[in-house]
Amino acid sequence: MSTLTPTRSPTAGVALRLRKQAKDRPDQVAVWELDGQSWQQRTFRELDQLVDRTCHALTRQGIERGMNTVLMVPPGREFLACTFALLRIGAPIVMVDPGMGISGLGRCIARAAPQAFIGIPRAHRGRALLGWSRATIQHRISVGRGWLPPFTDRLEDLRRRVDHAIPFDEPVLDASETAAILFTSGSTGPAKGAVSHHSLIENQIDWIGHLHRIEAGEVDLPTFPLFGLFGVALGMTSIIPNIDFTRPADADPGHLLELMDRFKITSLFASPTLLGNLARYLRDHQRQAPGLRRIISAGAPARHDEIESLAEALSPEARIETPYGATEAMPLCCIDHREFLETRTETLQGKGICLGSPVEGIQIRISTIDRKPQQDDVLPPEAPGEIWASGAVVTRSYYDDVESDQSHKYTDPQGVLWHRTGDLGAWDGCGRIWFRGRRGQLVTAATGDLHTVAIERVFDLHPKVLRTALVGCGPTGQQIPILCVELLETSSPVQPSLIEELKLIGSAVPGADQIERFIFPGRFPVDIRHNAKIDREALSQTAARSLR
Repeated sequence: MSTLTPTRSPTAGVALRLRKQAKDRPDQVAVWELDGQSWQQRTFRELDQLVDRTCHALTRQGIERGMNTVLMVPPGREFLACTFALLRIGAPIVMVDPGMGISGLGRCIARAAPQAFIGIPRAHRGRALLGWSRATIQHRISVGRGWLPPFTDRLEDLRRRVDHAIPFDEPVLDASETAAILFTSGSTGPAKGAVSHHSLIENQIDWIGHLHRIEAGEVDLPTFPLFGLFGVALGMTSIIPNIDFTRPADADPGHLLELMDRFKITSLFASPTLLGNLARYLRDHQRQAPGLRRIISAGAPARHDEIESLAEALSPEARIETPYGATEAMPLCCIDHREFLETRTETLQGKGICLGSPVEGIQIRISTIDRKPQQDDVLPPEAPGEIWASGAVVTRSYYDDVESDQSHKYTDPQGVLWHRTGDLGAWDGCGRIWFRGRRGQLVTAATGDLHTVAIERVFDLHPKVLRTALVGCGPTGQQIPILCVELLETSSPVQPSLIEELKLIGSAVPGADQIERFIFPGRFPVDIRHNAKIDREALSQTAARSLR
């Protein structure tokens, strides 16, 4: 694979990528989306012109360079137009998961102190009713049809005042300027606003294209908004599925397969939970997806059984790739399904989940838990600790959050900035990282520390088990480990023999052999972004009640 050099242009070119695609492939469709009962398309030329008109509309309304702007628009043509327009103007985009809940949304938006708010009518109604950033928001622009609160302008009305053919003369943006404030989902701790600079997003686009061997002209099915943006920037045609993007795990696999057939899709991005549903659907309906060249899955650890089942429905040349990263740093590592499936035995022995080797240009250090990643104090292979990362795709700071910066960012004596991922892991002898769980979810039993994911995957082997979650109840250092079990058929009664079978599986693996208590709480609560990360904090409360 060729060497990839980080983007170091004197000016920011994130938004200019669409301009280049419009020049290189003007008549290629950039986006297909369902409008009512019919599919509508926009070519790269048309999308680029729409972005220019949007830039004029927004700047004439008062949105300008450096103005934090909340964007709450679902994936599709308007999401792309508004995102590229704000990048072109130089107005930092504030992105918050709408599924976070009212209080979470309010806290995140307040922290970003936005001066503008662009959203669908429902978002504006919520903004007005709940008073989100009432003291700072000066400009309110709505996208789409629907009743609006007072003092809110419609984007389409503003665009009508702009000549269709006038290009937007974007300012010369410095690569170090803030392009976006991306809030974490809050699924494993308080939501934090990661600051992404223009150069960082450019590097992410370059790295993703290079890492996954993406070619312009491919057809992409993204089930996560940010990957749809990256795909268009790389010259792919984006097919917007008719799904609830706040609950991707509920997406209908039949609908996704219909889109794959109709649009000859070559690339799919999906969370592990969605892929698990798709794998089971393909198996149960004896379907194939031979047109896919690649599947990219991120957001939570992959499962061997689901990846294996999915691979059987693809062409032999297709690749299932599972990059590792976070909102603050992505991508960091990557592994394809062939290598991943070879690690199954070690996972079942309690080693954790293999993440693959660090991406070119990324440095990873494993440090002692709660210690800075000093070069002379990193752990040797097989010794578990905390994962720290450094590189051109690592964010430098959080927005207006000194406490999180102090906890998660560290500049070493050589001047290298490191990001604390909050994950536990270890190197192996082949230069790969193994993920063992989250630092904040570590179970501290009297017999020693238990790493959640490393132990859970041992029990996931049972054919009746969909997934498990290890939680600890009691004071630090004396916690009682309890394994929460979600069955494939949650309506089925739990037989005493099942618990004995699970104990037998765990008895052969150090750490797993300490699990004596099992509960069956039904469907697990999960994160709002990928519907894949298990909310162990909520499960721990259920587990604690079982001890009473």
